[in-house]
Amino acid sequence: MAPKPKMLQIDARTYSRYFKAFGEPTRLKILALLSDKEMTVNELTEAVGLSQPTVSRHLAQLRDAEIVLDRRDGQKVYYSLNRDVISECCSGFCDCLRVVQIAPQKKNRK
Repeated sequence: MAPKPKMLQIDARTYSRYFKAFGEPTRLKILALLSDKEMTVNELTEAVGLSQPTVSRHLAQLRDAEIVLDRRDGQKVYYSLNRDVISECCSGFCDCLRVVQIAPQKKNRK
């Protein structure tokens, strides 16, 4: 008898939450912006061209999925990627599907 695929052994609710958070274009834009530096909701609002309440709702979903972290500094809240969780999510999902991850090769500069 063949062993059960690892996919059946993962926490499906957790992965569902991750991929729901990753699966929306505006949230992907926010994640791309946060990949460079931490930003406030006002900076993100300006960068994505949406209202502050809309951006805040997207950030709340990303925060609920533990994909972004928030840090208070006085009146401002700064958002950043939770790289550990993102890395764990991606590598764990690839592992359960038996997908081999290959590190990107560095380009030779001439």
